[in-house]
Amino acid sequence: MTSGSLRVAVLSASTTWREGVQSLLEDADQIICVGAAATTAELGRLTPTPDAVVVDALDGEMLEAFVQHEAPAMPFVILSDEPERESAARALASGGVAILERNVGALQLAGAVRAAVSGLTVLSPIHAANLMDSTGAVDAPRSAEWIQPLTPRELQILRMLSDGLPNKSIATALEISEHTAKFHVGQILAKLGAESRTEAVTIGIRHGLVMV
Repeated sequence: MTSGSLRVAVLSASTTWREGVQSLLEDADQIICVGAAATTAELGRLTPTPDAVVVDALDGEMLEAFVQHEAPAMPFVILSDEPERESAARALASGGVAILERNVGALQLAGAVRAAVSGLTVLSPIHAANLMDSTGAVDAPRSAEWIQPLTPRELQILRMLSDGLPNKSIATALEISEHTAKFHVGQILAKLGAESRTEAVTIGIRHGLVMV
């Protein structure tokens, strides 16, 4: 493997689908396909361990295998024309996830893999329109008080605010600049209509965005 290359595995019950995605990965620059698996158990036996995984569906069992304690155990890219909304929303809230349509090109797939490995969240335009409104509402009771939906990153930071973390600690934990952390906090306050971080957390708890 050349310096800077990423090791990627393919996960799907369909042999045809796995072979198609492997072919795409072979055409991507600095992407090394290290193998394919039909189940998460097979995936765990692949050597060397992949840096990211491309999957064609994300059911509840698979989600639990990838997302632990609100953080991805391994970055992954979902290729699906109609991802299941609740699973997709939970996955997006963790970061390090990309959701693209099935007819993706090699360049787009490689870019999504690199973004996911960097801890970013990537959505195709059509999935953004269909899913973003649901990411802040998984398991959240509806209220007469409407708030603007938060992005997955904003949800992550809101939960860190609930733990009392200052901007500097948030920036360190997420490997972003303190300025960027401050910007996200400002966006959270504006969207929630909060005057302070404490009020933002209180509103978040009331809407089910923060678990206590």
